[in-house]
Amino acid sequence: MTIAMVSSWRVPCGIARYTEELVAALQSLSDCSVKVLPVGPQVWRQQQRPLGWRWERFYWYEVCQAANEADVVHIQFTPAFFGGLKPFRNLLPFVLKRLKKPSVLTVHEVDLTGSLFLRFVKRWEQKRLLAAGKDSLFIGLNRFVALQLLQLGCSQVVVLSIWVPSLAHPVDSQTAKERLGLTGRFVITAFGFIVERRGYETLLKVFPSLPSDTFLVLAGGPHPLDRSDYYPRLMTQIAEHPCRTRIHVTGYLSEEQVDEWLAASDVVVAPYRNLSGSASLMRALAHGKPILASDLPPLRELAEQSNALWLIPPDQPEVWAEALQRLRKDAGLREQLSAAAQTFAQHQTVHRIAERHRALYAAVLAGKAIHSVLS
Repeated sequence: MTIAMVSSWRVPCGIARYTEELVAALQSLSDCSVKVLPVGPQVWRQQQRPLGWRWERFYWYEVCQAANEADVVHIQFTPAFFGGLKPFRNLLPFVLKRLKKPSVLTVHEVDLTGSLFLRFVKRWEQKRLLAAGKDSLFIGLNRFVALQLLQLGCSQVVVLSIWVPSLAHPVDSQTAKERLGLTGRFVITAFGFIVERRGYETLLKVFPSLPSDTFLVLAGGPHPLDRSDYYPRLMTQIAEHPCRTRIHVTGYLSEEQVDEWLAASDVVVAPYRNLSGSASLMRALAHGKPILASDLPPLRELAEQSNALWLIPPDQPEVWAEALQRLRKDAGLREQLSAAAQTFAQHQTVHRIAERHRALYAAVLAGKAIHSVLS
């Protein structure tokens, strides 16, 4: 079978990385051929194409024409690829109306955050968008997203979890610390794009209470599509912080650099305020790192599956300080979480998830009704 994979591609984007790994695994299956159709503002900007609703409408028309040559169309969906969540701006209905082949949508984000009024508008708009895919199969990356999709009116919803990636550039912790000049440091790392929902202010509040050999790494940079002032505000806070000499912001990293910084980490932290899922934590699990994370529904699922996360409430600096102090002192706890991460990584592979994708494609092509499965 031939799959048209519609996604961001080879740009600084977590979904682009996710798609690249999935495509490689699908291509390794004997009966799957994948044609990637790159889309989204980052892709079009890289191609030096003008942006704007009218231009993007034309680009999507071209994508639909090419997608209709495949057997199945698989769209990696996040609102930003289609124009955001301003009412009637998003082009997903325009796209789905022009697809003549069965479609599968992996939903990477359901955004219901903000004030009461903003949440109402977002819910209404996403319900309208997803209604255009009434005949499509929707994939949630966890039960949390899948349940939200059902509540927004989607009738065919399944869960296919994110995999733990294999490491292209493995390196041991001590070697990584030596290369990065961190020998003798207890390294706490937060990995991923630096955006407001990640709650990094909590770490800045906690850090002065930690021992002087503790080093905090924010491994990432601003998201290319983030239009808020969060990143410059956070950089100002760091520049004025009393422990600023022990805080390092890496900026956007290559794959090899990501692996080196994560390998050098003693603990990975995720003080998120809200999220739909996190591929960045799967990368930390690949390195077998103990993870301290916010107790949010998607991370609760991951903790139950992997036994490799210690969850505590978000936005409570005192609790985070106590937990980090315990992780620092309790090598046995760190080793327990690390061993669980390694066991989970051996089971949750991209090849296993690719085979489940193939089975779904076959069912969609056969015209089988797929009952919603949330496990």
